[in-house]
Amino acid sequence: MKKTVNHDAFLSLVLVVFLWGINSVSIKYLTQYFPPLALAPIRLCLASGLLLTIVFYRYGFRRPPRQAWLPIAGVALFCIFLHQIALTTGIKATSGTHAVIILGSNPLFTALLAGFFLKEPFTAAKGLGIALGISGLLFVVAGNTQGEASMAGDSIMFIATITFVIGSFFVKKATATVSPLEITAYSHSIAAIALLLLGLLINPAWSYSGELHVWSIAVLLFSSFISTAIGALLWNMAIEKVGASTASLFQNASPVVGVMASAFFLGEQLYWQHFAALTLVVLGVSFGTGMLQIPALLRSHRNG
Repeated sequence: MKKTVNHDAFLSLVLVVFLWGINSVSIKYLTQYFPPLALAPIRLCLASGLLLTIVFYRYGFRRPPRQAWLPIAGVALFCIFLHQIALTTGIKATSGTHAVIILGSNPLFTALLAGFFLKEPFTAAKGLGIALGISGLLFVVAGNTQGEASMAGDSIMFIATITFVIGSFFVKKATATVSPLEITAYSHSIAAIALLLLGLLINPAWSYSGELHVWSIAVLLFSSFISTAIGALLWNMAIEKVGASTASLFQNASPVVGVMASAFFLGEQLYWQHFAALTLVVLGVSFGTGMLQIPALLRSHRNG
């Protein structure tokens, strides 16, 4: 039977890849003006305000069924609350280039953890893909060629990746009873409140000098409304249609977008280690998720 290609979902995922690749660089830029645990609640509160407005305009004050709240809470905890803490803290402590390459390992961990959470079989191709991808990540991290990069920051970025992958598995379950828009709005709102309370307990100050400059405000609004709110909505809508594993395939391009954006917007220097790491990561996620298959490559080589 011929598989149906969901063009709308795929186009949405391509847009998400670009938005999130640029968002990593945006967050790195914004940490100059906001502490990490102030930036996260500010961004999430802004994003939640937009998402709730859209939900109330479209559905009114409709309460989700009781069985939907557990997976929504799972999305809020892993995909947003823990992910945002690790993301903003880790990206402050490492370079934008390292951050986007590590975040680009998302498909590898999705393929690995899907076996545990969704009982998907662990194949040799997935094992090869994970080995290649991890090699690329260790390669660039061990090289530590960026002045701002650190092992601690890179380790926290790994945690950010894992928490997001776990949260993505809850999205598919939640869409069985509520719409992706409601899942996105309510999970972001729950996480925003938790981040705000955490920020009030931890932050001695909520901003640094220059936070009200036009450019910093513009980047903050773009990161909050477009990359975070709209990006998350498009991601959850795509997961409903094609599943978490297939959606993660499109993040193959995220490190490429992020690394180039880091060089362009942050002026970070690119070295050969970064291109080598990108190659290994892209090959790893391609093999691990089945986009590239060794028998097919061998047949192509013989025919050539």
